[in-house]
Amino acid sequence: MKTLSYCGRDLLLPIAGDMLVAFQQTGLTGLIFEDQDSVRSLIQLEDELRVTDANGSRTQRGTKPGTGFWRADLERLDYLLGCRLKAAVARHDGCLSLEFETGERLEVESTTGYEAWHFQCPAPNTTSRQSLISVHGDHGSLIVFS
Repeated sequence: MKTLSYCGRDLLLPIAGDMLVAFQQTGLTGLIFEDQDSVRSLIQLEDELRVTDANGSRTQRGTKPGTGFWRADLERLDYLLGCRLKAAVARHDGCLSLEFETGERLEVESTTGYEAWHFQCPAPNTTSRQSLISVHGDHGSLIVFS
C-alpha cells in the first residue's frame, strides 16, 4: 500500500520508482504513472510546466488551461514515456517537483494564485485495493486528503 511521508516540511508522493505510462487525453492535461503492481496514479496540471533536461530549462505554457492551451506540448515529452521517477516531492509551498531516473525534472507551481496541480492514487476509473490519496498544490500551500 502506498502511503504519504514527509521530509521536513515537504511531502514525498508515493510514486518514486513508478513508470510514466501515458498522458491523460481528456479533461486537464495529465501524467499517468504505474507501479510494479499495476497501481496507476494521476497528476493533472493546471499551470505551466517547467522542464529541465540536457537541453536546459524551458517552460511549456500549453499545459495551462485557458488561452493558449495546447495538448500537443505534452507530445514534446514523449521521450519520457517508459521512464521511472526517482523522486516526487510536493513542497510545502505548493510546488511539485518530479525527477526522473534519467535526470529530467518537471516542476509545476502556481502562477495564478490557485491550485496548480492535482495528484490522485489510485487514478480515477481504475480498480485497486489502494486507499485513496489526494494531494493538491495550491498557491503557497498543500491540500492533502488521505
